[in-house]
Amino acid sequence: MARPRDPQLERTWSRRLERHGVSGLSIAEFCEREGLAPASFYYWRRRLAAGATPPAQAPPLFVPLRLDGPRGRDGAPAARPFEIELPAGVRLRLDAPPEPEWIGRLVAAVAGLEAGRGGP
Repeated sequence: MARPRDPQLERTWSRRLERHGVSGLSIAEFCEREGLAPASFYYWRRRLAAGATPPAQAPPLFVPLRLDGPRGRDGAPAARPFEIELPAGVRLRLDAPPEPEWIGRLVAAVAGLEAGRGGP
């Protein structure tokens, strides 16, 4: 079983690695001077580097969407019904898809109402 994380020990080794970086010494010289085993130095350097990966970015809330649907006789896109389902069983039915900005404002308004109410 793996040893549990020890933040204090990680900070200690992080400081040691920083000191080595500015010391101008080789790893062997630095370890001898600090009384460390070179294997421990390499282990902690790998371990701390592995944990330093940046957090993944959250996906965007809205992404562009293109709907290619049927076209009318004049070649223009035919109007298609559009439906949005909101909390509490509320449905909005529209003759055509609204502008993305409008949908964004609607979602923000509904989210604000839900947050102010403490949820459904």
